[in-house]
Amino acid sequence: MKQYYGEKAIISLTSWKARINTVGLTIFNLLQTCPGYHIVLVLSEEEFPKKEEELPANLRLMQRVNLFEILWVNENHKSFKKVLPTMNKYRRVPVISADDDCIYKYNYADELYLLWENNPMFSVSYYTTNYNGKCITGGYATLYPPHIFGHYTTIMHNEHIASQIIQNFEDDCLYACLRYKVGNNRVISLNKPFDEVAVIHDEITPLHDSYRNDVWKEHLDNMWAVISSI
Repeated sequence: MKQYYGEKAIISLTSWKARINTVGLTIFNLLQTCPGYHIVLVLSEEEFPKKEEELPANLRLMQRVNLFEILWVNENHKSFKKVLPTMNKYRRVPVISADDDCIYKYNYADELYLLWENNPMFSVSYYTTNYNGKCITGGYATLYPPHIFGHYTTIMHNEHIASQIIQNFEDDCLYACLRYKVGNNRVISLNKPFDEVAVIHDEITPLHDSYRNDVWKEHLDNMWAVISSI
C-alpha cells in the first residue's frame, strides 16, 4: 500500500460494490491529472469482508505498485465515508473530495489548493448554496481545510448518531451542518459548472436523488436536528 510521504494534500474518495469495477478509471485519471497528491480510497470491511481479495485486478495491480492508499473502515457508511475517515487520519493537511464516477478534465486539486493557500480558513469548491444559514458545497470537488471538523470527524463512530445521519442520504448536507456546528461556514466558490471540471464515466443509478424537488432541504433540516443535539 502506498504510504503518505508528505504530499501537500490528500484526495479522498469512496466506492461500493456496484462501482468497484470502474473506480479504477477515476483513480488512474487522478494519478494523471493531479500529480503530487496522495490519493486515498475509503472502503468498508462490512461490504468487502475479504478486503483486497474481493477487489478487481486493476485496483490490486495499482496497489501492488503503490500508486494509491486504501483506507479500510469497519462499517459501511455509504457516501459518508468519503471524507471523514481520511480527515481523521491526516489531520495536518487539506482533504479534497473526489467522486468515484468522475473523470476530471484537468488538475482541479491544484486549482482548489492554490486558492486555499491564500485563504487557509476557507473551504473551496466549485459550487455552493446556502440554506438556513448553512453552506453546502459540491462533493465531487471540494477542499476542506485541515481537520476542520475537529473531533466531529469521528461522529460516525457513534452507532446511534450514524444510523440517523445515514437515513438522510446526502453527505454534503452533513459537511454543511458540521461547518455550521464548529463555527466555520466560510466557503469560497469558483462557480464553475460541473461539465467544465469533470465528466461522468459510469451511468449506474445513484443511491439517491436528493436534489430532485429540493428534497435535499429536508435532508439538511433532519441532519441539523441530529447534529445540533450533540
